[in-house]
Amino acid sequence: MISISTKKYLLATAWLLVLIFFVISLIGVIYSPLAEWSAKIANRNYNGEGIIETIEALCWIAAALIYAKTTSMIFKSDLDRLPKLSHIFFIAFCFIAFGEEISWGQHVFNFDVSEQLKTINQQKELNVHNLNLSQIFGLSKDNFAYRYLKNFTTILNPLFYLICVLLWVVFPLLKKNMLGKNRFLSALPEPALGTIIFCGINALIYLVIDKLFFDVGEIFELSLALTAIMSAVDAYLRIDALSPFPQVISKKDR
Repeated sequence: MISISTKKYLLATAWLLVLIFFVISLIGVIYSPLAEWSAKIANRNYNGEGIIETIEALCWIAAALIYAKTTSMIFKSDLDRLPKLSHIFFIAFCFIAFGEEISWGQHVFNFDVSEQLKTINQQKELNVHNLNLSQIFGLSKDNFAYRYLKNFTTILNPLFYLICVLLWVVFPLLKKNMLGKNRFLSALPEPALGTIIFCGINALIYLVIDKLFFDVGEIFELSLALTAIMSAVDAYLRIDALSPFPQVISKKDR
């Protein structure tokens, strides 16, 4: 049973996990004999599967399942179509993130992919975010776009980060403070303030540390996965309390 105490536990655990992996990453930067160990644990400049990515995958699939449960509750209500569609979007978004995280089952079942796929994927795995679009589109190395499309993650990661921050920081704050009566914003699941602050602070830390000091990209991705599950719990609790979207006009009130 998901309750408010569940959310408090999740929020405390999320901060603790991010702190632990940040300290592990920092140890590797400061103390070179532990650099390889640190990189493997925090997946910093390390092309491998570690505990941090396992946690991320579990968070994404859990978030998708919780959103699915919430969506089933919404469909039994008389809420407008937009809240229903927005929750379906969040199910799909979290499930796709989960699939990409485990290379659509390859990390779990250890199956091999075709040689043709290996040649167009930087990690030689079954995923979209590491596709070599330069090779797919036949771009030469002197083409301006070659280095940006050589690994799709160069474009996809910043876009993914931006979408997450918009969904879980910017839009919720606009909904709370500026555009609460906007029909689109009203239909979106609203994270609790603690979730918004968690995501926002981690985004700011990423922008500063990753650009100025050392790679914390994977830790930021962990924080986004943790934000996803906390936001899903927030959405469930709002629906369960029978007041999920107070600004949305129900069908019978039109």
